[in-house]
Amino acid sequence: MSSARGGIQAVCAGLAAALLAALAGFSGWLWQAGQAPLLLAPAMGGLNPCLSLGDAGAPVDAACTGAQGSAAARIEHALQALGPPASADGRFRLGYTLVVPLLNLFEPDGAGHWAVDQDAVARIARTIEGVPRPVVLYLFSTHFSEGAPIEPALAQDARNLAAGPAGPLPVDRYLGAPLYPWSIASTSNPLTQRREQAIDAVSAALCRLPAAARARIAGINLLGEVHHLYPDFEAGMGYGRPYVITDYSAASRQGFQRYLAQRFHGDVGALNRWLGASFASFGQIEPPGRDIRRERLDHFWQHIDAAAAGRLAIGGWAHDSHLPPGAPAWVRVYLNGQPVARVRAQFVRQDVADARPALGTAKVGWRYDLPFAALPAGLHRIDVALEGAQGLLHLGTRRVAVMDRQQSPPAPRPMTALPPMRPPGPSVAFWIDAPADQSDVYYNPLAPLWHDYRATQVVDYLSHFDRRLAAGCLGHVPRRTQQIYPAEKAGWDETRFASAASLRPFGQVGLGINLYGEAAYDDSFFDWLARSRHSGYSVTEFHPLRAMRADELRRVLERHRTHGARTLSFFLHPPESRDGALVQPNPFAFDPANPRHGSDVLYRAVQEVMRAPD
Repeated sequence: MSSARGGIQAVCAGLAAALLAALAGFSGWLWQAGQAPLLLAPAMGGLNPCLSLGDAGAPVDAACTGAQGSAAARIEHALQALGPPASADGRFRLGYTLVVPLLNLFEPDGAGHWAVDQDAVARIARTIEGVPRPVVLYLFSTHFSEGAPIEPALAQDARNLAAGPAGPLPVDRYLGAPLYPWSIASTSNPLTQRREQAIDAVSAALCRLPAAARARIAGINLLGEVHHLYPDFEAGMGYGRPYVITDYSAASRQGFQRYLAQRFHGDVGALNRWLGASFASFGQIEPPGRDIRRERLDHFWQHIDAAAAGRLAIGGWAHDSHLPPGAPAWVRVYLNGQPVARVRAQFVRQDVADARPALGTAKVGWRYDLPFAALPAGLHRIDVALEGAQGLLHLGTRRVAVMDRQQSPPAPRPMTALPPMRPPGPSVAFWIDAPADQSDVYYNPLAPLWHDYRATQVVDYLSHFDRRLAAGCLGHVPRRTQQIYPAEKAGWDETRFASAASLRPFGQVGLGINLYGEAAYDDSFFDWLARSRHSGYSVTEFHPLRAMRADELRRVLERHRTHGARTLSFFLHPPESRDGALVQPNPFAFDPANPRHGSDVLYRAVQEVMRAPD
């Protein structure tokens, strides 16, 4: 007996020691992350002519041309104007991000084929060798056009295009430029092969550089924003647009069937029990692609819309001027009179700030996703209330029909009496964005499986290129995503993007994330980061979308540094001369001549941060 007790004590002691070691390691990582300098790596724009990557008519510096031409002089000139290589306190370093648009590397060879422009590749390598600062290599190839001549040719091949239920998506527009709905459903299409070919050519050239030049490569950004697409991308990120998603290509449909077979261990009966269906084989299952309200269904499992996975977005914004400055507003959500959620208005809503400038950067946005899959069919009542200084304020009521598969007329569900509430007074401004009153929702248990599979497609596509780079001489360079951040946006429908899984750790890829608006500086991002299980990250695009003085910007940068950010990038793109006039081709670029989104103030704030005495 004493021997057994001693063994248990030894095991407990071992577990305690392991826990202490883990905590010590984690604390050590936090200390190291807080001590390491943050690399500010602005993404340099306007370099394509200098790198022989298009814009042949654009003016170039003399140093760009000739047998040893590169963009090094242009980059160093822009960086010297911005600041020294390191801030006086050592907390920030100043390098740059070199954007390499992969498809722009191709030129026609005169025989109806496309070949990599080796002169352009050599200029890229000489640029990295010629700038004595850390560089982030951005191997850029996303749906955003760079005006590459090969883009229209690739778009003629349906294998390269994302497909909706009705077939390949057409070429779209974004900020006036083409947006190509490139497919991520397969790594064997011509588009992927061209991306591989370009990456291999760039890697080979960089591997021939002297070791000291290669050592300056601080990170590699993989492709850019990799996610699923949908029609009208520029305006269709929220819940108020028709729900048309991708990818329904033959490769994707077959991949979904294989995914289901693997997930249910080859037992179609187990899947049938999950769905309440009677499919004879996995090969009979098609991804849901029709809206029951507008299209005829052969069976219920074809239905899909923004809520078909079983969660109903409830959200809006609220502001009470009677609350103390900085105090959060709290919103309560009631279902049939019963409280189901208490959520904080924690998001800065850029659209609200634009419409009501007086609210500025106040945190007004709120959101709650109501799980309705287990709710009984019927007409349910949702009430939204704001916790006011003197009690609950009733903001509105929405009636939502939870429908059964037979579309039976919904009967009202029993109500519990709501607590006492008053109407909001003039001190309260608010709006309920979703759901619409008298809306209906249908839970299709195949829909969340479809979304899970679509999320794996995003991860698998990025992993394909990560493995390719890992096998070469740049395999030791940290690689990261450059992904958007829709999951915490108050009004965005993340299921359209299916990018959430790529924001979690996978393979050897680190987190690189694009932060726009409030996400660049607000608590909501850092709260999400704490739940993400990442040991570090990079801000691959930093767009506050408002002016910041140097002291405020320093606090934001320092907050990212102490939370483990390795690099932070923003656009740096001087105006260009077009038809005798100076224009700013990038509305988000930090530049003293760009007043949009406070970019001129942000540029000067970066200068002050880098040049301020210790």
